[in-house]
Amino acid sequence: MRKILIALATLAVTGVAGTVSTTTPAAAAQHHRPAPMTKERQDKPFSLESFFVGRLVAQGSFVSRIDGNRRDLVAKMRGSWDGKTLTLVEDFVYADGERDRKTWRFTKVGPGRYVGTREDVIGEATVRDLGGRITLDYTATVRKKDGGAYDLRFADEIVPAGPGRALNTATVSLLFFPVGDVRLDIRRIGR
Repeated sequence: MRKILIALATLAVTGVAGTVSTTTPAAAAQHHRPAPMTKERQDKPFSLESFFVGRLVAQGSFVSRIDGNRRDLVAKMRGSWDGKTLTLVEDFVYADGERDRKTWRFTKVGPGRYVGTREDVIGEATVRDLGGRITLDYTATVRKKDGGAYDLRFADEIVPAGPGRALNTATVSLLFFPVGDVRLDIRRIGR
């Protein structure tokens, strides 16, 4: 059972994955500085559609709660808003060279409420804007290299972290047991 949980924890971060890039996390930190937010964007409250439109880069890691293993990653993102739906394409590259692409579609269904879909998400993600803090709850199918798969639950929280920056933290669980944590520092890099 321990080996299964370690394998799940190591693979869990691929449920959040997606940018095609040859940039290492260290190089991304040096070359991608936050784009300053315009006066118009600074006046808007933090929300999916106010922050995630344009080009962004995220740098972070998944850390297993079981054995402490860490898997670093960089994600390049592009977001577009059509007045109702935010489409967010995420291209991931991991420190071990693995690459992945995922595309979120967040549809606003009411004040501070969205539903999210992505190719690996089972059903819909529940997304809430809680006034300066965004939460996402969803279950994603994470594929293993041997062809098997696990359904892992993600509980994300995204908060502003300064001009042009946000911090995304997530707890990853299997059968209600936390198996790992994700931390991503997200920076705007332009339109």
